[in-house]
Amino acid sequence: MNQIADNPYAAPEAELEVQQAEGDLSVFKYFTTWAVLGLSIITLGIYPIYWLYNRTQKLNTITPTPISQGFVTAALVIMILSTVLSYVLPFLGSTLLVLIGNLISLVSTVLFFVWVFKFRNRLNAVTQSQGQPTWAGPVLTFFFSIFYLNYKINQHIDHDR
Repeated sequence: MNQIADNPYAAPEAELEVQQAEGDLSVFKYFTTWAVLGLSIITLGIYPIYWLYNRTQKLNTITPTPISQGFVTAALVIMILSTVLSYVLPFLGSTLLVLIGNLISLVSTVLFFVWVFKFRNRLNAVTQSQGQPTWAGPVLTFFFSIFYLNYKINQHIDHDR
């Protein structure tokens, strides 16, 4: 018998996650860079971490060389630890703890830039935009990180329309 005859009240079983083709940028929704900047200011710098995590998960579905989930998890843990310590350590006043906090903050910053460049490299590979105006360059990626990458994603979305 079929499932409906066995239990008419059972929820239907279906694959709800749409599989994306490699290089299909429709996984990204158009989101203005001004909104990214505003949310970054309002959330005191937490939104860029969310933006990078969220967009990495989407990019990993369309790239043949996804960014390692182990790297993403390690970077997230260190970034969250750095953020928490930056708010807590000034109240503790211990010089050793402040030095440790500064070291963790430095490691967090380096991991953030490594992650941003990994994202940039995968985005450029997926879009195959070398030599085109939509290609994400390294200098602007370094100085404007997620804001520049968001702008480039929006450029690709506009170009595909």
